[in-house]
Amino acid sequence: MPPHTSRLFIALLMAGTCSCARLPGYPLAHAQAQPLPLPLLRMEVVLPSAPLTRAVRVERARATGLKFDVMPESARVFVDGRAVGFARQLESLVTLAPGVHQVSVQAEGHSTWRAEVMVGDRPEPIQVTLSASP
Repeated sequence: MPPHTSRLFIALLMAGTCSCARLPGYPLAHAQAQPLPLPLLRMEVVLPSAPLTRAVRVERARATGLKFDVMPESARVFVDGRAVGFARQLESLVTLAPGVHQVSVQAEGHSTWRAEVMVGDRPEPIQVTLSASP
């Protein structure tokens, strides 16, 4: 029930049970010797019509980016010149906007790996095994 309807309902109940409550324009019962009969009240319940149903297709925004699998785990990973972390920390997806990104992987005592990677609408797996530098 909306709040205003419940207040009206409570007022109607009180009008019949409480000597201090009265309906507007209706004289108080204790002012006369005979209690006055309450006027007939009509209460109508109006229910809202059924809500319109509409099929709506909701698409989740797919996370795009790079999924790294790098050896050795102590290697540092850079994307677009920014360090994103050590390989052992990158177990989850590195989220990136779709497009071309420069990726490099460096580890002390190993040769550096560099590539331009195209990120599309799905995660792109990157597997790198650095070789020891002579």
